[in-house]
Amino acid sequence: MKKIFLCLIALMALVACNNKSENQNVEGNEAQPETEAAAAVEESQDGWMKQTTLMANKPMVVDFYATWCPPCKELAPVLDQLEKKYEGKVIFQRIDVDQSPELAQEFHIDAIPMLMFITPSGEYKAIVGYQDAPVIDAHIVELLNYSAK
Repeated sequence: MKKIFLCLIALMALVACNNKSENQNVEGNEAQPETEAAAAVEESQDGWMKQTTLMANKPMVVDFYATWCPPCKELAPVLDQLEKKYEGKVIFQRIDVDQSPELAQEFHIDAIPMLMFITPSGEYKAIVGYQDAPVIDAHIVELLNYSAK
């Protein structure tokens, strides 16, 4: 459990760095990659602490996907709908496996889309492939019930 929790912290840091890097490239800022990544980590440390605290208190749904994957594209609006429904109760995180291959490898992601339902204590369940809203909703309800124990 401790390893899963630490991996999730690393996961969120990498996502924060990747998101910061993508935003800077879109705006046309062209910094050196090492400088850009270091700046993103420094700037996101406070946010990291807040997210880590939230993660310790709330369950999490992590979607491992790729932009070229048709089932992933179908799943995105379903997750958006559920994220609105469970706002403030569950943390939703999307990880592009092409942008974060080391995370995909760390979590042994060999098929996408893959959803991980993670309790605040670090226990998790994963499902692979497109699932419709009622199926995912049932997993989230189970996650919330387990987290409430």
